Amino acid sequence: MFNFDKKTELVIQSIAGFGAKTGVQVFFVGGMVRDCLMEIEIKDIDILIEGSAIDFVQGFALEYGKNCCDGTSCNNKEGLDVEIKSIHESFNTAKTVINGIEIDFASTRKEEYPKSGCLPVVTKTGCPIADDLIRRDFTVNAIAARVLLTENGKLKYEIIDPYFGADDIKKKSLKILHDKSYIDDPTRILRGLDFSLRFGFDFSKKDKVLIKEYLKSPDREGLSIDRVKLTLKKLFSEQERAKEAYLKILENAYFKIWQDAPSFEKEWAQRLYDAVKIFSTEPSKVFMAAVFENFRTENSSDSSHMDSKLSENASNYEIYNFYKTLSNEDLALRYAILDDNLVLHYFKNLKDIKPDFTGEDLIKEGFAPGKSLGEELKNRFKNKLNALSQRA
Repeated sequence: MFNFDKKTELVIQSIAGFGAKTGVQVFFVGGMVRDCLMEIEIKDIDILIEGSAIDFVQGFALEYGKNCCDGTSCNNKEGLDVEIKSIHESFNTAKTVINGIEIDFASTRKEEYPKSGCLPVVTKTGCPIADDLIRRDFTVNAIAARVLLTENGKLKYEIIDPYFGADDIKKKSLKILHDKSYIDDPTRILRGLDFSLRFGFDFSKKDKVLIKEYLKSPDREGLSIDRVKLTLKKLFSEQERAKEAYLKILENAYFKIWQDAPSFEKEWAQRLYDAVKIFSTEPSKVFMAAVFENFRTENSSDSSHMDSKLSENASNYEIYNFYKTLSNEDLALRYAILDDNLVLHYFKNLKDIKPDFTGEDLIKEGFAPGKSLGEELKNRFKNKLNALSQRA
């Protein structure tokens, strides 16, 4: 089922063997199983432990590692290179590198949502696998594969699919696990959109009704805006998908998850898309700024520039000074949202122009240090800029 290379397979066999020896159930779960069933290359290995992931990893390092947890050499000279990179006690998780392979371990857990849209609260770790699967977003992500060893030491997998997620993968259908799921976490709507754009999935008829009902009267009392932004950042991470996601959010009124009416416009979409390539920016930065900052980036060096425009007859020197403090993201936003084409001229023709003279050069020519020297430097640079073509 999982086609690992020999190096990875050896590590997984050791993990499964330690699970069998200690009586601890070991699983692959969620996205890893889904991607395997969709025949998509698995990039990250995440292992779920029905118990304490931290205890499991520390015990595994002692049993199978060349080095002890404190970094000193152990007696197991033929063991694995096991490095525990970090542990997170409140979630009972651990990050490891085993024989050069990054593997994250997590404990099964139960969660509750005190308020709609807030971050969930972990109520228990080390619970039965069934309790962990039911907290997940869609049926296609609520599939586990128990990792076992055969009598001759080969890996085998037992699929646990209580919500028929494998069937929904074949149908490319997105279904939540219970009717309050979008109320608990409305960012699941955005994650569903991500699945739609990446893999061609679509919400089931029932899910579309539930989403529509939620958006009629969204409960934002406990909404984690950071969680919304984190989900959108992923949606906007690729240029092509960013434009599609942006338009879908407007078309389906998904913006109501965090605000009553959009502060961003459909007409911006194509120019935002173009601006990402022209100004060599990250799609997520430009689209996120357009959606949340009313076309101001959070760390703009001079956000007042977003409120004004230069005259079309402005000189190169005026153009240079107007835009010189702006980041590429700010320039992209001005181009896309304010239809500011002067910014294109600045970026292509003026941005990298440097003065030909320094103060020391002028002193050698006979200029005395002081205000007049500064004025001469400015005038020479001004003349250089204005001698260039006035437009792109």
